[in-house]
Amino acid sequence: MADQVWAGRRAPGAGQPDGQPKLDTEAMMSRLKGDFATFPSGDGGFLDADVRDFFDELFRGAGLARSEIIRRANISRTYGYQIMDGTRIGKRDYYLAIAFAMGLDLKTTQRMLAVTATGALHPLIKRDAAVIFGLSHGYDLDRLYWFLTELGLAPLNTGVEGA
Repeated sequence: MADQVWAGRRAPGAGQPDGQPKLDTEAMMSRLKGDFATFPSGDGGFLDADVRDFFDELFRGAGLARSEIIRRANISRTYGYQIMDGTRIGKRDYYLAIAFAMGLDLKTTQRMLAVTATGALHPLIKRDAAVIFGLSHGYDLDRLYWFLTELGLAPLNTGVEGA
């Protein structure tokens, strides 16, 4: 799962851990649109939708502490732990703040949004496009805040005043 989650941070050519199949969105789309009469069976090729497992692998791969990321993301401590262990569902902006606090790439951020069922970033929605731009250019949360406000767009809402 580490490659699945942390794809943008793994060394080129590194294999899948534990013999897990490589996730391939294009191949799955071909299978789903193809002439097959049945839905693909088994778990092979699908994202793991367990929020806790996703974040566990993400933090293990990054070597970062949850407490530090929650602080950087400017999210309430208790709430931050709850959304990362899956006991509460956070708002999309909270997960985006976590992505920026961790310095995630776009692909991993999109997977986080898929696993948390909070909706992928769409490049034709101006605010989403600005967030994609920020992720792609290595912005931190402060720079993203100013970038969004310069564009007349709402900054990320992490539930903390002044954020």
